[in-house]
Amino acid sequence: MTIRKINRNQVAAKELPSRFFRELVSHRVLKSKGIALRVVDVLPAKQAGPRHPHSHPGMEEVIYVENGSGKAWVNGETAKIGRGDTILIPAGARHMMINTGRGPLKLFCAFSAADPENHYKEYPDISYAE
Repeated sequence: MTIRKINRNQVAAKELPSRFFRELVSHRVLKSKGIALRVVDVLPAKQAGPRHPHSHPGMEEVIYVENGSGKAWVNGETAKIGRGDTILIPAGARHMMINTGRGPLKLFCAFSAADPENHYKEYPDISYAE
């Protein structure tokens, strides 16, 4: 057995609207077969502007809040989130995390598929601003 390992400092950050992510595990990174993991930094809402939700058809997501505070928006409902919280996003649920703090909102996002980019749908007609 070969240990497949990566350090997040070895992965370049990719930019998405109002957030940056580093893909640590996927079919491209470490050649996973059925799981993916990303570290996501969400910009403060006052800096980033309005957010639009997205969904992952056919794929669950687990989000762990490593640092910061904000709100989880899932299918129109909101809940406060903070360090140590874990959120389960059902497959196909529209969702977004909003950084209501002044500092970084750092999340670990695990997906039940190795190719989350192929299970992504954005909803630009829905907007949420803090």
